Amino acid sequence: MFNQLHPWKKASSLICVSIFAWVLLAAAWLIVPVNANPIVVAVSPDNGLVGAVVLVSGADATPHGEVRVYLSVLFFSLFMETTTADQAGEYAVNVTVPALPSGSHAILVRDITTGDDAFASFTIRSNIAVDAIKGSCNDEVAVQGQGFSSEAPVTLTFNGVDVTPTWPQPRTDGFGSFTTTIRIPCIPEGTYEIDASDGVYYAATKYTVIPKVMLSPTSGPLATTVLVNGTGFAPSASVSIEFSEHHPHGHGKFNVTMYPTFPTDLNGSFMQLFFVPDVPDGEYIVNATDETGNSAAANFLVPAPLLVLDPATAIGNSLVTARGMGFPPKQPVILYLESQMLVNIVDLMIVSEALYANEDGVYEYSFIVPVGEPGIYNVVAYSLAGPGLTTGEELASAPITIGENALLVEIKDKIATIIIPNLGIIKENLTSIDAKLVAIEGSTVTIDSKLGLLQANVADILLNVSIIHGNVVSIETSLGTLEGQVTSIKGDTATIDTTIGTIVTQISEVERNQEALTIPSYAGLVFALIAGVGAIYLIIIHVQAMRRTRPK
Repeated sequence: MFNQLHPWKKASSLICVSIFAWVLLAAAWLIVPVNANPIVVAVSPDNGLVGAVVLVSGADATPHGEVRVYLSVLFFSLFMETTTADQAGEYAVNVTVPALPSGSHAILVRDITTGDDAFASFTIRSNIAVDAIKGSCNDEVAVQGQGFSSEAPVTLTFNGVDVTPTWPQPRTDGFGSFTTTIRIPCIPEGTYEIDASDGVYYAATKYTVIPKVMLSPTSGPLATTVLVNGTGFAPSASVSIEFSEHHPHGHGKFNVTMYPTFPTDLNGSFMQLFFVPDVPDGEYIVNATDETGNSAAANFLVPAPLLVLDPATAIGNSLVTARGMGFPPKQPVILYLESQMLVNIVDLMIVSEALYANEDGVYEYSFIVPVGEPGIYNVVAYSLAGPGLTTGEELASAPITIGENALLVEIKDKIATIIIPNLGIIKENLTSIDAKLVAIEGSTVTIDSKLGLLQANVADILLNVSIIHGNVVSIETSLGTLEGQVTSIKGDTATIDTTIGTIVTQISEVERNQEALTIPSYAGLVFALIAGVGAIYLIIIHVQAMRRTRPK
């Protein structure tokens, strides 16, 4: 039909169609933005661990427009980063992989100007990390895992051996992460794998087992027996032990390996004994080396012998305890105060165990101070050189101060205030100085103690006097309870006999029970005797009168 039109009409129709097309193009140009193509995105790499840095880049964004990066999780999009496109609409930004469960996730970029979105796939992989990359048997290692399933129990193994804590068993949180602590098993040295699995996802890391030695004890004098416990050495290997000076330039080095020795077991563990050699006091190194060259070391202290006196201040005839440390183990020790031997003669004759330091070089012996003259003296501990009383090496010494007889002036809450002439005032717990009553005379009490004999007023130690039965009373003191008998009461003063002496105290201090108190009276006894004699005399007179009046 169009072909049947008149030629001029046909030409006018073509012109009209062309004009209409140009109008449509102009309208489209006004409506469609300059960025006619949708934004595109790429992620490099397309997988990674939690915490990894990933490059998100693309093109066809609005020139100089804002581009935002999100990570889609279920029905939510988590904002990660924002950037600005360049003149050509290209953009690039680094993002850090957040802590989320393992698996495939979508990274979304949005052109804020146009609202265009683009997606790229990214896979989060499981991983574990440890707080140390090497260690030894029974060391505790913290393990942190990420990128596992959400809310799932986790099993951990070390070289295939299950090392999962039993309580609480590790479990991931809602983001697929967990933290726990494992204990390294006792196995030979080498690098092994720690594995973690939630049944769906799995991750591993490396851990190196190194040799370790532990000493028991870690200090002691010469001849001390020391146990060396080694782990993480080569299996079925012989081990030698060296004892050397701690100083790097020290020349003292002793092979203290005991023979025959036993090789390490299949787990690379061993136990050996050695004796501390005759060395000066100081710090030393004990080094264990197996035949393959694996070695480990531990520190050992040889202490200087030390002597401590308790108490260090005393009076004549006081009991003093000497305590020594760092002495030769299981060897006898002789104490001297200046030139006077302090050892009990019986202990010396039978070579009592009380004279010996123990296996750790600890020594303890009690003695009576043999001097009464005030002054400062020296107590010296000697080793016993051989048979008889031959003294050997001087081990240690300590000063002791001897004062004049002490006076107890106050007792309060078991704490005694004591004056020692020429030394001053001291405060001691009654229990710590082994205080006990030994004599009472009138208002004065005598107390035996580590400080010697002390004297105090009865009122200072008397707490309560109460009647038990009749004339028998219970006497409570700061140093214990006594029993006594009231023998007389004169006015407000009561006299009480005890097994260690007589107490004279105010009657007001005795709990009143007058019915029970029956104090004997000599006047009453005399009166009773006179009355008895009088009665007998009257009976005799009456009998004689009756005889006179009887009929013959």
